[in-house]
Amino acid sequence: MPLYNLKTVLEEARKGRYAVGNFDVFNVEMVKGILDAAEETRSPVILAYGEAFEELAPMECFAQVMIGMARKATVPVVVHLDHAVGYELILRAVHCGFTSVMIDSSDKALPVNIAATKKTVEVCRVFGVSVESELGHVSGLGDLYENDESIYTDVREAERFAKETGIDALAVAIGTVHGVYKETPRLNIERLKEIRAVVDLPLVLHGGSGLSPEDFRETIRQGICKVNIFTDLTLAAMHRIREDAGDAGLSYIKQCARIAEAVKEEAIGKMRIFGSVGKA
Repeated sequence: MPLYNLKTVLEEARKGRYAVGNFDVFNVEMVKGILDAAEETRSPVILAYGEAFEELAPMECFAQVMIGMARKATVPVVVHLDHAVGYELILRAVHCGFTSVMIDSSDKALPVNIAATKKTVEVCRVFGVSVESELGHVSGLGDLYENDESIYTDVREAERFAKETGIDALAVAIGTVHGVYKETPRLNIERLKEIRAVVDLPLVLHGGSGLSPEDFRETIRQGICKVNIFTDLTLAAMHRIREDAGDAGLSYIKQCARIAEAVKEEAIGKMRIFGSVGKA
């Protein structure tokens, strides 16, 4: 089945008032788990690769596996580059066959962010590749940014940013963080409503792992169409490994299959909360 771009999948989500799960993956077990979950629930899905995975799974090598598996799916699959802070990485992703990219200059001044995003849009549009960008900043990726403080998205800046850049989706900062929450998150739903009122684009929530089902449902009601998940997948995989630690008869192949199943179960739970089940 042909791959989908982000714009197509998220416009359908916006019309249907549900969200599509963006699941960051870096090995075969994770890709299999996510795709199996999407097939079983008949959910559209986004497979995402992050710059932080380069050392473990070089893009050009892993993309062949990820895209090959994605093309065998019978549901809409987007192959997305997550949190690219360098233009070179985006060009590599486009050449590898990714259908969507995220340019992230959210820690920079607004004019710099606009310029970097606009340049990315101009190039990617030629290849039919969708572009997501972030305004405000979701903390938790300090090794990638000069400034990793959590800053809410400014409503007027969001309106200007969307108009001047031509992006297909806008990631907003409303109180989430990447990684494990150290305290109960407090989301600024009013800010999300204000952004939605002036930005006519699908909105994206980063730092989704750890939020409650009601947090997810409320943000989706208020315009979130894409939710990024990574930490919860890794926690599910690690829990399964620890659970199996005492089984001396478990082969490595079977262990990998068990990890894929754990990822699948976690993804299915998220897809049900996001409302994407049966939408493929």
